[in-house]
Amino acid sequence: MSRLGRYLVRLYLVRLAVVLLAVTGFALVFDLLDVGPRVIRRAGGSAWALLAYVPIRLPTLLTELLPMAVLVAGLLTASDLLRFRELVAMWGAGLSRLGLLVRLWPVALVVLGGKLLLDDLAVPATVPVLRAMGVADFKTVGLPSNGALWVRTGDDVVRLPSDAAAMGEPRDLLILRLDPQGRLLERIEAARAEPGPEGWRLYEVVRRPAAARPVERLPELFWPVRLDLEQVALMAKLPRELSIAQLWSVIRADGFGVGGTEGHRTWLQARLAGLVALWATVVLPFALVRRLARVGETFALFAKGLAIGFVHLIGNGLLLALGELGLVAPALAAWTAPLLFASFVLVLAGLFEHRRGRPVGPPLGVAGA
Repeated sequence: MSRLGRYLVRLYLVRLAVVLLAVTGFALVFDLLDVGPRVIRRAGGSAWALLAYVPIRLPTLLTELLPMAVLVAGLLTASDLLRFRELVAMWGAGLSRLGLLVRLWPVALVVLGGKLLLDDLAVPATVPVLRAMGVADFKTVGLPSNGALWVRTGDDVVRLPSDAAAMGEPRDLLILRLDPQGRLLERIEAARAEPGPEGWRLYEVVRRPAAARPVERLPELFWPVRLDLEQVALMAKLPRELSIAQLWSVIRADGFGVGGTEGHRTWLQARLAGLVALWATVVLPFALVRRLARVGETFALFAKGLAIGFVHLIGNGLLLALGELGLVAPALAAWTAPLLFASFVLVLAGLFEHRRGRPVGPPLGVAGA
């Protein structure tokens, strides 16, 4: 990395750390004012519970606030470089705007890596704990069929309580055995079951054949099925709370017969498309900067940058909502806004260079700057 690249990266990362610390701290204070009394009551009146709550809540706050913090940090960095005429000196040396964007790749790498780790590891690990606490936005889970899960496995359909699936202790089972044409062969009721590697051992079983045969009552029965309840329990969580591997598992199993997978397909695509949008957010301020004729144009830089950022967030959120409902194809819902945003940023930087008559790529004369 060149000396100029190290200087730009250091400026950006320092401002990003300060902005992220300030914004996250501010949001955390309001969150503690809202849910702090509830957390203390659940801990038996101990205020020390707040210290345990803070690191559990931080990942969800950070992943929500990171895009806006990145945008504000970039705007601060660009305005400082303009205020002290450092960008003017770079332009005078022949550095193009796209050359400036290229030198920000370490910042983009840090931001994208942090976002990926938060969404794929930290959030899926902490959201169940928050839900168990009953705090913030994690009080309820969208459980289908009024708390009962209907799962299709092979030619069989099984119903069990959703809380039993989440705990991995199946009970109150209803199994419908079907033939390949979907006709009912028999109905099996069991008080409880013990999952095993080759199948489930059912206890207190009642078999009701579809044909005119007598009902059979058995103390136990082996049901040759391979059903991972931990995977099935993923359907009781919001798609945005799952990791990429969990989303892919739900999609590959077609929702385990519990429900549709439109939301999971949309969020799997959105998890990847979001990285493109975040890269565009990193470089947007430097695609907007121009020579300052007046100090007041710094305000215009902030206004334009924040306006573009908010328009993208609103448009992307709307498309994702439509994708979750199945009204828009998952790929279209997830990739449209990020690709348009990234293309706009690149065209914006190249357009300004063309108007000034400068080359689009980084000049060879400053390659080692």
